[in-house]
Amino acid sequence: MNLMLRLTMLSFALFHTYAVQSQTVVEDEGVQISREEFAAALAETPSKIQALAATDLGDRLQFINDLLLVRKLAAKADGISPDTPGYWDLQFQILGAKRQFAYNLEVAQVEFPDPEKLAQEYYATQKDKYASKPETRASSHILLASRPGLPREGVRAEAQALLDQLREGTDFEAMVSEHSDDPGSKARDGSFNRWIKFGEKAVTPPYSEALFEIDSLGGYSEITDSEFGIHIIRLDGIREGGYYSYEEVRNAIYSDIAGEFRSLAAKSINAKYNITDDAFIDGDAVEELFAPYK
Repeated sequence: MNLMLRLTMLSFALFHTYAVQSQTVVEDEGVQISREEFAAALAETPSKIQALAATDLGDRLQFINDLLLVRKLAAKADGISPDTPGYWDLQFQILGAKRQFAYNLEVAQVEFPDPEKLAQEYYATQKDKYASKPETRASSHILLASRPGLPREGVRAEAQALLDQLREGTDFEAMVSEHSDDPGSKARDGSFNRWIKFGEKAVTPPYSEALFEIDSLGGYSEITDSEFGIHIIRLDGIREGGYYSYEEVRNAIYSDIAGEFRSLAAKSINAKYNITDDAFIDGDAVEELFAPYK
């Protein structure tokens, strides 16, 4: 039987290490499997193996054998001494799994508000947070490549001369073809080939800042230094900012609402199980246990 099935049954067995008071359908060497446990393990089994075990006695025996194997090993773990290496790791894993199971049951009983109504309220009252659509700009550029750390005075002077010619009416595409060192944009007549917002993370900051300082379509930036060299940037298009529709941002708002209520539910559930005024603490024993860590 495959490893995934074995792990599934092992996980199942670890949460059922006590004998269920029910009809026993399999028993071997003191290990019992109840009707309910057998049905649950079978339900968790991949459908292909379910069908094989249902129709072939050999596969059925293999299925039962694997159930018993897991149960026998789990029974052996029940009898291991606390002094055995790894014992407490196992106990804490079981404890954590039980805690999560109980927590999930508690969460299932929590009544959450209608997310649609709340989401519409969030959209109306926090529109800038959820729906703000920034202005984006399209651009083209000429890059005179220069590695960081190298002197750039000559490159800047060349770039300034090109910029002066462009502002006097020289054909931009021709200048790109003759002077640009960016092969990607050069093949597109200098086009940066994307709309960007101010501060776009995927774009070097000097480029973004220079682009958003250009006043009019077709205008040029001042020569701009970046880690790639010197840029001359042309503004090719502006998409005005505004707001996304409710439908466009509803899922993001839903996600935030769910996160907020999960957090509130967790705090409420934890508060139910905090230490009470009736708790007994053996102060001397606890002090002794803490002593080595002082």
